[in-house]
Amino acid sequence: MDLRQLRYFAAVVREGSVSRAAATLDMTQPPLSAAVAQLERELGVRLLERHSRGVDATVAGELLAREAVRVLADVDEMAAAVRGIGSGRTGRLAVATTSAVTWEILPNLLVALDHSSPDVDSEVVEADDPEVVDRVRDRRADVGVVYCTRTQHLERLRGRELEVALIHREPVVVVVPGVSPLAAAPTVDLASLGEERWIVPTAHDGFPGLAAHTRQAWQLAGIAPDARQTVDSVSTVVRLVAAGLGIALVPASVRALGPGTGSGLRAVRLATPLAPVEAAVVWRRNERPSPVLGRFLRAALATEEPDRLGPSVARHHVPGEG
Repeated sequence: MDLRQLRYFAAVVREGSVSRAAATLDMTQPPLSAAVAQLERELGVRLLERHSRGVDATVAGELLAREAVRVLADVDEMAAAVRGIGSGRTGRLAVATTSAVTWEILPNLLVALDHSSPDVDSEVVEADDPEVVDRVRDRRADVGVVYCTRTQHLERLRGRELEVALIHREPVVVVVPGVSPLAAAPTVDLASLGEERWIVPTAHDGFPGLAAHTRQAWQLAGIAPDARQTVDSVSTVVRLVAAGLGIALVPASVRALGPGTGSGLRAVRLATPLAPVEAAVVWRRNERPSPVLGRFLRAALATEEPDRLGPSVARHHVPGEG
């Protein structure tokens, strides 16, 4: 007894006629009759009572038809689940990221993933930059998204363990309290901000993050500000600025927070732009990405910008991508 025989038999019982069942199965009557007869021989019982109007199931046939419908439904459900997992339309994705990435980049990526794979369950964990990388390396996350000063630097540090790819670049802006005189200026000269109180992200040894970007900017501008507040989360940096406790350099996507920052915060462009910060996606090297991760990576690498930056930051090929 095989699934093909069960499908044939269930159709015959449902239609009450071999000829009508053959029509619904898009086949001729003789092979269908032969398949049912073979099933009866294998089981050693009569399954159908044949008469001029068609067929009726025997008691044994009724039981087999009910069980066949159940088994076939389970098989169809299993096949759909396997196809969904195998194609990346269903499954689970664990993403580790930093708070600043959640302002704009990560929501856009998850929207793109949801459009192609609406049945994927995603889990997002926020952590500081080094922990994001460690979570991916230690298999506590499938993929990580971080800001860094240069993707190439991060790749040199972690390239033996992880794939690192540039997915986005954006300028940095100065965020200032809404009550500050700086809030009304269209641009601000970084060299004029040496006497301001600054709030900076925590620096982490061995990670080229926003703290390093800020201190490099100070050095280029020839200033040495008083940084009285050091905070792990860039979102907390923004909230402290809004509270009037200082100013900070953050990615320009802070504007995506909109009204969520309240009226106490303004983002001001720099008169002399600094090097942009880069967003990078990291995943485990020498490990074939799951279909779901493959879809996420394709969404992350869909921007044209990385390809225009030259071979040193060319887009990585996603393993498993056709």
